[in-house]
This record gives sequence, C-alpha cells and structure tokens, in this order.
Amino acid sequence: MSTAATRTIQQQIDELRGMPVSRLRERYAEAFGEPTTSGNRQWLFRRVAWRIQSLAEGDLSERARRRAAELA
Repeated sequence: MSTAATRTIQQQIDELRGMPVSRLRERYAEAFGEPTTSGNRQWLFRRVAWRIQSLAEGDLSERARRRAAELA
C-alpha cells in the first residue's frame, strides 16, 4: 500500500476521533449500508475505523476466517 493511501486512511480515522456520536452514527450508516441504534461512541469509532481500513486494505483471508471460526 502506498504512503498516500495510508495517509488518507489515517486522516479519515483522525477525523473520526473528533466527531460527535450523531456524526459517527451517520458514518456507520454510510460504511455499512444500514443504520445503528448504538450510541456508544467508542464502539462506533472502532467499527467505522475498522471498516475504513478493511475496505482500503482488504478483509481477512479465508484461512484467517476459518481459524477464527474454529476458535469461536
């Protein structure tokens, strides 16, 4: 991944840090395509930040998914 792409991801995550819960809920709906009823700022921040990263860098490999399922 290029430095410019990484910087963009980091900038987006930095922007999330200063957002009020109402805006984080909007970003969640944009990222996941569905609204959330959560008002927990930390959870919203983590979920949206994870989604930004997974879209930019790719999700878990199939092997990692299988291993996670085994552990669960």
